[in-house]
Amino acid sequence: MDAETAEFYERNAAELAARYESAASPVERYYPLAFPSGARILDVGAGSGRDLAALLQAGYDGYGVEPSSRLRDAALAAHPELTTRLTGGALPALGTPFGGCFGGIVCCAVLMHVPESELFDAALALRRVLDPHGRLLMSIPASRTDVGQNHRDNNGRLFHPYLPEELQLLFERLGFQLIGRWDTEDVLRRGGTSWVTLLFELRSGGQTRAIDQIEGILNRDRKVATYKFALFRALAEISTQEPRVTRWLPGGRVAVPIDCIARRWLRYYWPIIANDRFVPQSLAEGAGNLQQPVAFRAPLQALIQQFADQGTHGGLTAWHLDSTSGRLPAAIVALEMQALRSIARAIRSGPVTYAGGSLESGRVFEYDAKTKAVLMSAVLWRELSLLGHWIVDAVIVRWAALTERFAQRQGLHSGDVLPLLLAKPEPERATAQARAVFLAAGPAHCVWSGRQLCERSLAVDHLIPFALWGNNDLWNLVPAHAAINCQKSDKLPAGALLVERRDHIVDSWSLLRDAMPEAFDGHAMHLLGSKPGREGHWRSELFARLREAVEVTALQRGVERWTPKVEVAQAVSIAHR
Repeated sequence: MDAETAEFYERNAAELAARYESAASPVERYYPLAFPSGARILDVGAGSGRDLAALLQAGYDGYGVEPSSRLRDAALAAHPELTTRLTGGALPALGTPFGGCFGGIVCCAVLMHVPESELFDAALALRRVLDPHGRLLMSIPASRTDVGQNHRDNNGRLFHPYLPEELQLLFERLGFQLIGRWDTEDVLRRGGTSWVTLLFELRSGGQTRAIDQIEGILNRDRKVATYKFALFRALAEISTQEPRVTRWLPGGRVAVPIDCIARRWLRYYWPIIANDRFVPQSLAEGAGNLQQPVAFRAPLQALIQQFADQGTHGGLTAWHLDSTSGRLPAAIVALEMQALRSIARAIRSGPVTYAGGSLESGRVFEYDAKTKAVLMSAVLWRELSLLGHWIVDAVIVRWAALTERFAQRQGLHSGDVLPLLLAKPEPERATAQARAVFLAAGPAHCVWSGRQLCERSLAVDHLIPFALWGNNDLWNLVPAHAAINCQKSDKLPAGALLVERRDHIVDSWSLLRDAMPEAFDGHAMHLLGSKPGREGHWRSELFARLREAVEVTALQRGVERWTPKVEVAQAVSIAHR
């Protein structure tokens, strides 16, 4: 606590105590909302004892600390029941009064008296005496007109103008979560003064925030291979693009099928292993120890060899299209399964086992052999879901940097690696496949304008732009007029437009499913989380998931929404008269 402020309270204790006792407690009304009945509560900065006495009267096991000895004397005189429950103490040197382990803390009109240089230590001191899931109820001035530029009033008291949002960030970084906020007038009726009351809850054990766990793993964990980057990239992409393949488990955990992760790894590592230059993905490979290659290099190379002459990046697009369309010959399916099994073993024995080992919070993943799923906390999964696209971008850059460090002998730089990490199956082959289906089915119609299309005007549009998801799934491909498709570009369709054109979209899905049932159902599982049924309601379910994906992507990515321009639609109409 600021020394000059402490001296003022000591010098004017009697007058201040009388003033405080003349007014109702400004935070007492929030006790039932903040704390469970009978909880052990610490009042930090107890002052005249008013708020602490209110805690006892409400049935709480209340205790208090107050730095001013004269204010403590006044408090005991007014509230004798506090005799064994009030002691000296101040922030940030709070210690562990009454043994600590409190279920709640009241900190009313205190933090503004803490200098900025001591604020972090003060927050840490509050955290130390609070139990897991404990609550912190604090109030700070929202406005005061009697404070000068030096943040002091005419009596020399410090009133540092901490903003609620500033304190929220500080306490959230220490493991708290804001769960309540109230703005009120001053109970002493001082003009120009108002207050804001904040209610925080300490997460279990005050554990590290999920995003900090991710950062800690990517930054501090020992990395002898690129596996941890691949794992977090896969999880972040699955959380945003295939959230329904996961299962929510009791006890606040989430299960992600390891096969979904392995299939993404296969696609990530394909361009790297197919590259003409050797690109090491482990410390051993970089050092030239070819007796210890990454675990799945050999089986993946065997698969790549089957497509090496079928396009860029070792035939990545050709393999992906044949694999997702169910057109791989049995012999190549066997090679693919061998590569996937090898990748899955690497995932289990590597990052799933060791990720988080350097953190105080410990390892963050488990593997459930019975369900063949990677388990993690729901808190971590929620963070991946909310920040997935940012995490993917950050992981790719760090993956390239780590590869450069491994590849010093090979003379590779991160700029050489980034194009490999960003490589995706090209959309042209998938759209050509869908286009052939639309043309073969008879006169196609633009899903956005309803106009009939000819071979020259028919284009295939990605409902969710390829630039956003890199997704060539059949449910994402619809017929559109070339001019309108060009106008839509990388925008997301407006919500009202999707609803309006629903029947046209699902009709195009029916055409694709009839022509390529195995491929369509496999792709639809990415959105649905399970194979679509043969009954008609699959259309409604898939369309609902499409709308969800579009809206969430728009909100999280800030993507421009689109509706056809009138003049373009009219031009299309005239062209077909």
